[in-house]
Formats: sequence, C-alpha cells, structure tokens
Amino acid sequence: MTPSTLCDDFPTLTGRQEPHHLSVFPGDAMHGGKAVELARRAGAMSMPWQRSAQLSICATTDFGRWVHPTFCVLCARQNGKSEILIHRCLYGLFKLTETILFTAQRWKTARDAWRRLMALIKGRPWLRKHVVKSTCSQGEGVIELDTGAAIYFGTRSNDTGRGLTDVDLLIYDEAYNLTDGEVAALAFTQMAAPNPQRIYASSAVNQAQHPNGLVLSSVRSRGIRKEPRLGFMEFWAPDGSCDCPECLGIIPMARDDEATWEYANPSYGVIMTAEKIADIMDNLQTEAGQKAFDVEALGRGDWPQDKQSIPAVIPAKVWEDMADRDQTLVGTVAMALSMTPLSPGRAQKLSIAVASHTTDSRIHIEVGYHDVVTGAVAAIKGIVARLGPCALVIDSTDPAMSLVPELLAADIEPETTSAAQKVAACGGFYQDAVDAKLVHTGDPLLADAVGAAGRREVKGGGWAWQGAGLSPLEAATLARWGLLTFGARGRAPPPAPAPGAGGTTEKQKRDPNVARLFLGGV
Repeated sequence: MTPSTLCDDFPTLTGRQEPHHLSVFPGDAMHGGKAVELARRAGAMSMPWQRSAQLSICATTDFGRWVHPTFCVLCARQNGKSEILIHRCLYGLFKLTETILFTAQRWKTARDAWRRLMALIKGRPWLRKHVVKSTCSQGEGVIELDTGAAIYFGTRSNDTGRGLTDVDLLIYDEAYNLTDGEVAALAFTQMAAPNPQRIYASSAVNQAQHPNGLVLSSVRSRGIRKEPRLGFMEFWAPDGSCDCPECLGIIPMARDDEATWEYANPSYGVIMTAEKIADIMDNLQTEAGQKAFDVEALGRGDWPQDKQSIPAVIPAKVWEDMADRDQTLVGTVAMALSMTPLSPGRAQKLSIAVASHTTDSRIHIEVGYHDVVTGAVAAIKGIVARLGPCALVIDSTDPAMSLVPELLAADIEPETTSAAQKVAACGGFYQDAVDAKLVHTGDPLLADAVGAAGRREVKGGGWAWQGAGLSPLEAATLARWGLLTFGARGRAPPPAPAPGAGGTTEKQKRDPNVARLFLGGV
C-alpha cells in the first residue's frame, strides 16, 4: 500500500485508518459531513479516520436525535484526537447553537483547546464577527456568540458545571483519570438539554499512573460489548490481553515492529513518525518504561477491572437479533408496571410494558410509556380501556406499588407478584431471550436497560435483575410473565392503526422504533 492510497491530502500518511475495536450504528451523516466541511473552510483538514469519527459522532436518527448520545474515542497520544473534538465544537457553536462544556484533566489541555478553537474562528472573518465574548484566564476559557451559543473550557472537579443545567454537548478530554464524582457533577449539567451528547476522548489507562481509570475502563467495556446508543472507536495494537471476538485468535503484535506502530497510530507518518516512536522507545527500557510505552504509543492499556461491576446477563448481540417489526400479533395482551426508585434530585419515572403472542409462536414485548409519574394513572387507564389486558402486573416490592390505591379507585385491580414469582419471571424471560423466543421493536430504551442488567442471587434460590435504570426491563419481564400466567382469560388486542392514524406519545414522535401496540396513543 502506498501512502497516497490512504489520503491524497496527507501523502505521507501510512497509519491504519480503521480502529481495531469499532461499534457504531447507522444514521444520517448530514451533520457529520457539514462539521468536516466547516472545519475545512476554517482551515483545518481531517484525516480519513478523523472524518469517519466525526460522521459517526454526528449521526442522527430520522427524528433528529443523536444515534450515539455517548461516544468514546480511544487512541494513543499525539494522533489528533483533540482535532475531532475541536471540529465538533466548532460545528456545535456555529451551526447547532449549542451550549458546550469542554473539560480536561489538566488546565493546560483545556487552555490549549480554547486557543486552537479561537485560532480557527479568528482566521475567518465570517466566523469572527459572531463572537461577542472570548476570554481565557484564571482556569476558565469562554467563547460566546451573538446567537446565544457558548462554550466553556475548564478542568474537572466534583463542583464542575454547577449552575449549568442545559449543556447540549459535554466533552471529557483526557478521560483516563475521570472519577465517579466528576461524572456525577457533570451529569446534572445536561438535565434540561433536549438532545444531549457526551464524548469521551483519551489515550489508554495505565493503572500505575492513573488511579481513577475505572470510569473510562467501564465505558470501554460497554463499547467492546457493542451496547446500543454508545459509539466506540479504539485504535490499539493487540497484545493478547483482550478476549473479545475481534481479538480472539490474533497473534500479539511485536512492540518493536514498525507495522505495529502503524496499526496502533492512525496519524502515523503525519503526526506520529518512526523517528519519534523509536526515540521514545529507546528511553523507556525498564519494565515500567516498556509498560508506559505500550500504553502511550501502542494503545495497550493496563485497564482496571471493577470487582463490583455486574456483567450483562443477556449479550447485546443476542438482544439485537430479536428485533423484528414485521411479526403479526395474536391473542390477548398482558400489561405491567415498574417505577424507578425514589432518588434525591431525580424525578421518578414509570415504565409501562405490554406483551402479546405472535403467529410464529414467539412473545412480542414492548415499552410504550416511560415518563414521570405525574399523570401516569390517567395514562394507565387509557391503555387498559383500549387494550383490555388480561392482567396488569406489579411486583410486590416495586415502587410502582405506590400507585395501587389510585388504580383500585379507578376500578383497576393489579396482580402482584411474590418473590418466588418474580424469580420465575426473570428466569423465564432470560431463557426465552437466549432461546430466541422473544421479539421486540428495537427500542433503544429497552435495549439500554437490558445492556445494564446484571443479576443478584435471591435467598432461597434463583435470581432477579440487578442494576440501575432497569424499570423498562422489569416491566417487560412482568408483562411476559403475566401473559403466560393469565393469558387464557383475556381478549384479543385491537389491530394497530394505519400509519398516521391516532395520536402518538412524545416518545413515539422522537423514536423511530415506534411501539406497535401503543400506536393508538395513550
């Protein structure tokens, strides 16, 4: 392969442009293409790998939502990760009118990002004329436009972002030492944003130097599992330490081979060169030095493992393969509720799920309602009246039990599950999933819950779901159990209205995976 075959704009570029680990999902690349073009017009060219990253970061659904609300780019140092972030910020400021918070581990990095972004803006009068404020001192950089768009640069702490509640884009640069406290503090800055996105960018974690690498390690693990709604790109030279499907059977690449350097560094030949890497390697000959070289130059992280993390029970690929919107539903419908726990500073949300049989002997499940509890009983009454479910199921330990008095007052008597029945429901749901006896619409809300679900052992035998944000899965699990337990006493569901008929919930307006049984509105 000659250098020119990789990129005519960078004739010396020989680095591998495709990441070793890649998990991205299809979407409209319009914004990504425009972001790359805006940067070019401002005087910054993108290498092929940087362009690919931007297209995936900015991909949107048919309803204008980000395909990847979370995106993670892992690459060895001095390859140009920051350019991807700066170009995304440039587009967010001038074309999307976003409020952006750019955070870094060190002030020097945040300050450098501010300077590079301002250099692009100052270099073009048609950009510069919109700037109404640009300051960078005392640990904070700010750029504000006459459109109301703004970007803030700073270092991370447990107090970062206080006072901000509508940050559209949150960037974690140098995410190798990110703490849970910093993530928690910054998460609240996006509570009011209508279409938030967060981006992690970093070199690999070295446990000997980065004691707080667990947060990024967790994001990496999710990316390798190909979780929906998480975009993930990792450039590294395999060394035999990863046992994912992409790495099994790959012979570890030699540390001192230039082909290894090219494989791990997408900007090799332009930013990273043989001379630079060889010089670094010559000065890192001790055991600790060789480890540092592997981490910094080859992307071979020393990744910490969370001893308390809960592995996903249902693999993402297994769940994805069950998505099917063309099945025909027959027989009765069962319905179930689950509510998120009460937590300070967060509104409780209720998930409503339904289940029905299909003509090919599978069970169709879907979550058509996931919203704040206020007004939920009215929504439940509307669904019950329209679908006539054979049962409305609530687990006896679920926070949704707080709705029972209102439901009884509305002449809706729910079925409540005991601990043994809950165990049976979880085990049955799992078995049907791995046996491909379930089918769903591909709703990312339910996919996220499945991806986050682990299991906890229950006293007396069996297990139940464990994890945060699982109310959609809990409701779907109970709906399936309710269908199998009480299905003989119900009536057939009404047919789904033709496209465009009936009302739709706000969720359905923004989600391409519109629930079938909920199409008539709630």
